[in-house]
Amino acid sequence: MLQEWIAHQEYQNNLLLKLLSFLYSDREKVVSLDKSISKLYLLNLNPLYPIIKPLYSNTGRPAKNQQGIIRSLILMLDQDEHDIPKWAVKVSSDRLLCAICGFEYGDAPAFSSYYDLVKRLWQASHKVQVKRKKKLRSFYAKPRKKLKAGKKYTLPKHNGVVKKFASLAIRDKLPKYRPEFVLQAFLARCVVDKSLDMGLLGDANNFSIAADGTPFYSGANHYGVKVCDCKSKGIYNCHCPRRYSDPDATWGWDSYREQWFYGDNLFCTTASDSPYDLPIYLRKAQAQRHDSIIAIFSLDEVRKLYPNIRFKNYIADGAMDNYPTYKLLQHYNMIPFIPLDSDAKYPNKDLPPGVLCFDDNGNPICMGGIPYHNCGYSYPKGIKYRCWFDYHGIEKPCSCSNSPYGRTIYIKPDYDPRLFPPVARDSKTFKEMLKRRTTVERTHKRLFKDYDIEAGNCRSARERFTRAIMAAVNVHLDAWIKHTGFSILPLIEELPGKIA
Repeated sequence: MLQEWIAHQEYQNNLLLKLLSFLYSDREKVVSLDKSISKLYLLNLNPLYPIIKPLYSNTGRPAKNQQGIIRSLILMLDQDEHDIPKWAVKVSSDRLLCAICGFEYGDAPAFSSYYDLVKRLWQASHKVQVKRKKKLRSFYAKPRKKLKAGKKYTLPKHNGVVKKFASLAIRDKLPKYRPEFVLQAFLARCVVDKSLDMGLLGDANNFSIAADGTPFYSGANHYGVKVCDCKSKGIYNCHCPRRYSDPDATWGWDSYREQWFYGDNLFCTTASDSPYDLPIYLRKAQAQRHDSIIAIFSLDEVRKLYPNIRFKNYIADGAMDNYPTYKLLQHYNMIPFIPLDSDAKYPNKDLPPGVLCFDDNGNPICMGGIPYHNCGYSYPKGIKYRCWFDYHGIEKPCSCSNSPYGRTIYIKPDYDPRLFPPVARDSKTFKEMLKRRTTVERTHKRLFKDYDIEAGNCRSARERFTRAIMAAVNVHLDAWIKHTGFSILPLIEELPGKIA
């Protein structure tokens, strides 16, 4: 069962009282940890209680210090520590760190309690995971074939699967298995919601997101552990079944480094209008899973995770340039900002009246061979095009229309939602929006460089994803501190006067 949940206000009051004594006895250390203390002081874990409560039974020995362990994991990455056992010992032997996390000195939890909490937050059976580690699996060598620069690895069996999942998403029948749901809800309710209230994510009624996946390397050995007797027979290069310490990891292609990697795919969704490049949603997938497949699931899940946000713009790279994704975005009333594949060809059959063909930019050409002028999207008719001469007020050499306004045509996005999106690709608006795609890449940089989530050499998807979530929380807390300029020191120094 879960022990009584300590309210955030009570944690803040207790922390200030404890820090007051440290300010006089070890001021230099308190000052050096000012930002770290301020981050945890602002982090309100009250919204986590209704999420975590159902994970515990109503009987049995009470689980205590759960809030403190979560704060400790966040503080661990903030302090550039990646080994949980070493960090647990460091916290338990340091009075100030205990106070910051909310522990009583001498009663700080051991490292096993950290792992127990992570297992509980991960909605998948730990017993099944242990069985998978013990089970013998076939040996899969590192692939030798290298892909072209910028290309994504796609399994042959994936042909048509994006269309299948997009169709299920439209009918709201996607598979619901998601062991990371509790951690995603923790990020959403305790951090993202507050960032939205602070105005750090953009307009909730006209919300823009950028999405992309990135390799997440496993700390396990991809060779596995041999259990055969081939070595005793002088056979050193056998392919016998063996045990793997990380059964979740698979081979995938790292298009940035142009090499194969062993691990997972971490898919991030970032608020593209945020000046701090803040992530709002993370998802784990197999390393060989193509981003176009993960994007379908993420679009469905992120909308349900934030029902109060009206998602309007979707920015992504060419991996999502496929018809099922455009149709799904059309179903969600979202505007795609996705670059077109260079091999795409514009249709020349069943053309709208008054259109001879399309140029390389997708602009319709009139019967006289002159491109129409794009006048933007006109709801609900579609993309509006006018005669180029009439739009610019120039006498035209033809008489295709007697109207002084000139010939006008509308091309609906459903005519071909991929080739004719609501915002034309050659427009200034499209180009400016597409530049915001780099926000998700900066999110990757914050997670993998600034907080170095791969440094822990984690050997399970559960441990890796937990590190990613705690790093994402730190990214938001950093933004809160920078945006508000908050510091815990003035509050501590004012405390004696208030007590008196």
